[in-house]
Amino acid sequence: MLAVLAHELVPASALPDAFRALLDHGRSMTAVLTDHWRADIVAEVASHDMAGELAALVRRVVLMTEPGRLPVEIAEIRVEPGALDGALLRRLAGTSVPFGKSLQREGIAFATEPVAFFRVTAAGALAEAGRVEEGTVLFGRKARLLGGDGRLLAETVEILPRA
Repeated sequence: MLAVLAHELVPASALPDAFRALLDHGRSMTAVLTDHWRADIVAEVASHDMAGELAALVRRVVLMTEPGRLPVEIAEIRVEPGALDGALLRRLAGTSVPFGKSLQREGIAFATEPVAFFRVTAAGALAEAGRVEEGTVLFGRKARLLGGDGRLLAETVEILPRA
């Protein structure tokens, strides 16, 4: 689980400029990555877990450019129990469409609120997912997705293997 990786919290001002531009904002991460990489972004779903009666979802993905399949984000999205309809969550769980883009397609307005920024050293599965050398310092953020009414929809951990 990404949320428990050993990491060091840092202020936004300590992020390298290229990473700060990609992390320190309130926009949809998919939109920011699409603009930055000038490519469509697709999600390769590593896993998804649903709790039926709670209408909750945990989705772990690697976002990649299309074409080219360059990994540009490793993420975990935890949908707040009951925040979205169970049928909607089943549609979103395994799709290759990034989560934010899926919400937009469903007509669900949301804002992103960065909560914390961090750095982490790539090792093992993280290095493999990002296609970086072990020991590479990566940067990321924890964020909340808020519905148009301000209600918490989901929390995310997003790690960028490159900028």
